[in-house]
Amino acid sequence: MFQPAVVPFYLTYGLSVGKLVPLTRWDITAILRLPMPLDPTLLADFRARLAEAREGDQEAWESSRRLVGRSHLHATLKRLADAIHSSSLPAPLRDALLSALGGGTAERVQSLPGEALKQLTGLPATKAVRVLCLFFDLQDDGEQIASVPTLTPAQVEQFVRDHRNPFDLLLESEAASLLDLGAGDLSFAEELVEQYLPRLTRQHKSFTLHCLDRVQSGSKLGAAYQADPARLERLRRAASASLQFHYWADQDMFELGRLKKVQPCYTIVSCQAPATPTFAYEPTRLSRSLIEEQLRRSKGQFRKVRVEGKEALEVLHEGRALLFPPWKFDIRGPLALLNLLAGRGKLGILSAVDNEVFWELLAQLLQDERFRPAETLFGPQNLPDIFGDVHAKLSALPVGGSLSLADLAELRATLPPAGSQPVEQGRRHRFRYVEIRRGAVFEGMPASRTARLFKDMKEEATPWMLLLVPERGEG
Repeated sequence: MFQPAVVPFYLTYGLSVGKLVPLTRWDITAILRLPMPLDPTLLADFRARLAEAREGDQEAWESSRRLVGRSHLHATLKRLADAIHSSSLPAPLRDALLSALGGGTAERVQSLPGEALKQLTGLPATKAVRVLCLFFDLQDDGEQIASVPTLTPAQVEQFVRDHRNPFDLLLESEAASLLDLGAGDLSFAEELVEQYLPRLTRQHKSFTLHCLDRVQSGSKLGAAYQADPARLERLRRAASASLQFHYWADQDMFELGRLKKVQPCYTIVSCQAPATPTFAYEPTRLSRSLIEEQLRRSKGQFRKVRVEGKEALEVLHEGRALLFPPWKFDIRGPLALLNLLAGRGKLGILSAVDNEVFWELLAQLLQDERFRPAETLFGPQNLPDIFGDVHAKLSALPVGGSLSLADLAELRATLPPAGSQPVEQGRRHRFRYVEIRRGAVFEGMPASRTARLFKDMKEEATPWMLLLVPERGEG
């Protein structure tokens, strides 16, 4: 049998052993596969913490076997990658772990770089994944793993083309689930439960409904968008074997990895009235200075202040000082939202999308770079020139009307990352089908309070709905 040559230097290897051992050729290969060299003290400390996690809870260690079973591994690696992304580990260690886990996309343990995992954890691949699950507190949640839908992108596209109500996809899924981003007062969630839970129960199916919002419950800032306490209580009382409901307040939608109950994939991911200005400007084509200048011109002068010991955003508008949550003017852009929808759902539904957000979204969905001019703010004065025939046909779309975006222009081949947002290896996406509808409320569909208020907003243009079917893209 071939014996790997021993290289002529040594490294402290193995915390429990605490002695010098020779590195083999395979060890060197594994080290070279790491994104950047790791500080030996940092690595030693990390492996000690892993050992504590493994030895501290034998029951959890035994139950972690299920997490790496063939039918569960893919979902486990996705959850693990999300947890690592949002962790507070030093960047070099975080990058090394993500590289060793293949970005969370492997279907088999044998596909993982075992030597790289062993260098990081001191354990072979399967046990390495298990101990990382314990360290990041990923429990064997049978309900969560079992509820990942298996609908293919082609099946979802065909369903959306054939059915007027896209939410009826919940009735077709073997594991009905919906993640609502920016859930606000939970009016949409309550309508959804009232409309679909009885029908799913008759089909002997359960329904997983997860809702989150960045507004903090009980805060004096953003009170109009907080979960209505009575409605939240009704939804919690309705939770049963048929309805798994959970609501997170004070939760950034782009930090889902820290939430234990969040699924790797939902039947539908929805967002009602995507926030302005959060998604109204795309940072990959507009500079920060231009965006801030536009915010001051359109919203008023603004600054961070402290109110009762807590940070807030003060906006001077028409002679009045208005207070908002401190993140109100944090600009994430449509690319971040689109990547989130594509990575978490079989179908994305954006409802009650205002004009500002809509055209920025559209620019990121189309292939031609002419739709994304740098340092150019969109507005009535230039939209017809930039979008040409696409703008003309969409502007002529009547309320209640719909069309396939691909009939107007070529869809983007691959969604790029959103600025500094990390993209998991092999996890880039595209949208194979995008349908656009004109209007805020549609017959037979659940809707949010904001969507229902559009009819009274005489100065607001008619909003839009987008139905997006993602699939794995190139790269």
